[in-house]
Amino acid sequence: MKVLVTGVAGQLGHDVMNELAKRGHEGVGSDLAAEYSGIADGSAVTKMPYVSMDITDAAAVETVLQEVKPDAVVHCAAWTAVDLAEDDDKVDKVRSINAGGTKNIAEVCKKLDCKMVYLSTDYVFDGQGTKPWDPDCKTYQPLNVYGQTKLEGELAVSETLDKYFIVRIAWVFGVNGKNFIKTMLRVGKERGAVSVVDDQIGSPTYTYDLARLLVDMVLTDKYGIYHATNEGICNWYEFACEIFRQAGMKVEVAPVPASEYPTKAKRPENSRMSKAKLTENGFVRLPSWQDADAIAARFEKIKDKIPELDKLLNENTEGWDTTRMGKVELAVLRLGAYELRYDDDIPNGVAINEAIEIAKKYGQESSGGFVNAILAKIMKSGE
Repeated sequence: MKVLVTGVAGQLGHDVMNELAKRGHEGVGSDLAAEYSGIADGSAVTKMPYVSMDITDAAAVETVLQEVKPDAVVHCAAWTAVDLAEDDDKVDKVRSINAGGTKNIAEVCKKLDCKMVYLSTDYVFDGQGTKPWDPDCKTYQPLNVYGQTKLEGELAVSETLDKYFIVRIAWVFGVNGKNFIKTMLRVGKERGAVSVVDDQIGSPTYTYDLARLLVDMVLTDKYGIYHATNEGICNWYEFACEIFRQAGMKVEVAPVPASEYPTKAKRPENSRMSKAKLTENGFVRLPSWQDADAIAARFEKIKDKIPELDKLLNENTEGWDTTRMGKVELAVLRLGAYELRYDDDIPNGVAINEAIEIAKKYGQESSGGFVNAILAKIMKSGE
């Protein structure tokens, strides 16, 4: 399958492209920049076909999609700066991206008879009550400009196409881009104490896990509106506490009500979302948010040493270097190599065993053995 992915410089687009490559599908990345401008992590997305496209330019969208002729478009690009969207001088631009750009893509998808996946948000609802929002609920009442324009994007897709997936997500984080985990780790390190809202309830969404689900979806014809977050419920305070626990950081975390942390854009208090429709249609739901946190938080420790780690990995593989490794295997090997060489608190045997288990859980059948062989060689070389 040939899939055009918008917003590849961001967290989710990056991971969707890598998931497509992992499964042997043809991915074509797109964003505003003249060439790929996301994280230079050496993963598949950095080498895959790329085309610059301004989604607010209807003629440009028509030209690009007609040239690429995708079987599907996964539309990740969006204005996501929620508070900035409230500024009077930004509203028209936000709407032109989230609503207008989405409509431009949907209209060309209709001409090409191709599928479209549109990423939306829990912000289309008012966040009242405690019951999880059903994906087919129509009582929309966005509290802010971002939510309103994403809703307008949803309507543009559903009113234009038959072959569409609208996937609402919440509290998004990933390796590539800004997110809550990175903010907490930075602030916790700088200050040693943070105050975090405890009266907004929802579920985090790890882009690596979500990318797998989106590719699962686009390979089917089970169209409709879905909710997709990692399993489990928490508030932002609990999320922060878990981040610091998993990162091994001693940070004082104080729970505060949202009223003590005013923002330009009002946030929903209830972001619980029902994912039952995923199960009903045979899709595998995302793992628990705590599992997702573990991978992302640990990756933060190693990202500054990636060049050194890749050199170490290449020195300990025969006829196989990091440019040819799958994303899961490469990420796990980097983590394992980091713990072997730089983390004295983790015994070598534990580091290798943990890496093997993660590789088995998220990689392919042979991933555990592959990771074990390379890390064992690195451990021996360091003795």
